[in-house]
Amino acid sequence: MDYKKYLKVIKYIFFILLLFLIAVSVFPGNLINLILIGDASTSPSSDKLSHFIAYFVLSIFAYVGFNNTQKFTKIFVFLILLSIILEVVHLVIPNRYYENLDLLMNVCGVVAISIFFYYIKNNE
Repeated sequence: MDYKKYLKVIKYIFFILLLFLIAVSVFPGNLINLILIGDASTSPSSDKLSHFIAYFVLSIFAYVGFNNTQKFTKIFVFLILLSIILEVVHLVIPNRYYENLDLLMNVCGVVAISIFFYYIKNNE
């Protein structure tokens, strides 16, 4: 697979993951639990690691897919803003709860990848 096709696949994966993250975030209840165990009920809980991992993985695909363009900076800002917006929207979605720690972990996932790739790029 040549490099351009590889980048195209990475970008498609990024957009699919992005749409999945948005769908999971705005679903009134816990969509993942509904799919896995048939129960969509949710409560504030210790799901902080899943928030970090979701934005961490999404940010990896964003960086790999867009790192040679100026779009990456815009996507970085977009992911931070998206995490804020999706968490605030939980205030009005039934069976969803706004949590500051969820928001912090979302942002930490994005920032961790940015720091990681910045470090690698500057130490080549």
